[in-house]
Amino acid sequence: MLSKVRQWRVVRLAVRRVGVHRVTAVAGLVQAPLLAILALVLRRLPRNDRLVVMGSPLDRFADNAAYLYVYLSEHVPDRQVVWVSGSIDVVRRLRSHGYRAETRWSRGGIMAALRAGTFVYSGYCSDINRWLWPGATTVSLWHGLPIKRVEGAIGRDDRKVGGLLHRLAQAARERPPDFLLAPSEFVTRCFSPAFGVPPERCWQLGYPRNDHLLADPAKPPAALVWHEREWARLSSARPVVGLFLTWRDGRVNDTDSELVQQLAEVCSAHGGVLAYKAHYNVAAAEVRSPMCVTIPADADLHAYLGLCDVLVTDYSSIALDFLLIRRPVVYFMPDLEHYAATRGFEVDPLELPGVVTRDRETLMASLDRILADPGALPWQPLYDRFLQQMWGSYTGHASETLAVALAAPEAVGAPGAGMVSRGAANPAH
Repeated sequence: MLSKVRQWRVVRLAVRRVGVHRVTAVAGLVQAPLLAILALVLRRLPRNDRLVVMGSPLDRFADNAAYLYVYLSEHVPDRQVVWVSGSIDVVRRLRSHGYRAETRWSRGGIMAALRAGTFVYSGYCSDINRWLWPGATTVSLWHGLPIKRVEGAIGRDDRKVGGLLHRLAQAARERPPDFLLAPSEFVTRCFSPAFGVPPERCWQLGYPRNDHLLADPAKPPAALVWHEREWARLSSARPVVGLFLTWRDGRVNDTDSELVQQLAEVCSAHGGVLAYKAHYNVAAAEVRSPMCVTIPADADLHAYLGLCDVLVTDYSSIALDFLLIRRPVVYFMPDLEHYAATRGFEVDPLELPGVVTRDRETLMASLDRILADPGALPWQPLYDRFLQQMWGSYTGHASETLAVALAAPEAVGAPGAGMVSRGAANPAH
């Protein structure tokens, strides 16, 4: 219920007006005394090292945690794996696939969270249960790579930030995870201070959500394909252009309908369709074009990503996932200076592999050129170097190596010495 309330437009608008970080800081401060008292009790309870509870933001079944959950459920029989969500629809669907799932405040959900030796999540402990994790090992698989700054690095300019508000916000933050997924040495250098996790506790392993992209892009796990009608439409269309933009902190709505309509028209001129999905933190633009397939908010984006021939995005790390399959990316950055001043970047966005555009006319022209001639944007050796910087040695099988890491988390090793994903790189598209 709470996740549905959070997605109401009036609630989104109120939170954006006040400020997302202010709201979360106030909520954290209100809860902090109760959480501290409860933690003293929970840390004394015995936990089952073979039991793992998992979850993702806004009660969805999505992202790295969802893909790892499917793998553990199907391939690691000595582990008890439970998905915890506030959505009864998610729980019912997973149970229909034969998986174990519980609603957060059901008896089964509470007992699983109290007994689990490990919490694994895509965002925060609250994806599972913020109140019941003390005493368990916590592992954050996160849900992005550092193009833009995240968490404690947002707005950082390498100067000490003081003031009462900043100190209160820091005090209200959820405690850092025990272990954090960070695929390369570069990502570890960015994520370690941002999340407050020592480098030696950053696992340089790949992202489970991309394993199927490197094996067969059009075959994600069946449990991740929630919306069969949209899947069927995109599977049968060619070419498919994906429009997936990042979340802008102060925005209630995604991009405007006119931009989506214009992109759909460019796709239509080449006999293709536009696949459009808004970030789950904002409301999608309303589009009436028959050549646009809107992927619902609760869908897992990566399940549909491999159906796209071209990606249109901005500062979203979805581009870095898509580049693993060597397909063209067109970036749209009309607010680059503002975004740099408010969020900040870990890499120069103008040097991202692909075509960078700053206005709509150039965006439409660039997309039209690529659709007319798929070879208009050839793969370059410097793109491989960029992928190496972000992904390290990852070439697939992240779920497999993470399953081993979860069995012996302290043995994974320091950066550069951890386990390496197996498999061969996917050939160029």
